[in-house]
Amino acid sequence: MRCLICGAYGALDDKVCPRCGAARSSSRLPVKRTTAPLVPWQRAAPVLAQGAALMVAGVAAEWLLRSLARSVLRLPLAEKQLSRPKGKALVPRQEEPLPEGSITVSETVVMRRVILRR
Repeated sequence: MRCLICGAYGALDDKVCPRCGAARSSSRLPVKRTTAPLVPWQRAAPVLAQGAALMVAGVAAEWLLRSLARSVLRLPLAEKQLSRPKGKALVPRQEEPLPEGSITVSETVVMRRVILRR
């Protein structure tokens, strides 16, 4: 520990300076405590509320667009369905006979390519 008067260094547990003999006081200062509560979410609350509001607005807009698209796509189909007679059933397609021992594979592949650019 350093003496405040002469600047000499000594052991931490010494009560007097070895060079000048001055009494050493504890150099540890009292810790100043903050009176404000430590609540980090108070600063983050407005940001979280804004984010939640944007999420709700986005979900509502997506729902609105989807319902609008469904209603627009149903209009032409509704007209076609009215023109078809209801008594006729759809006739299943006749399959060609396959040679014995052959294996049939049927698969549906759906691909979506999404490119996001900023």
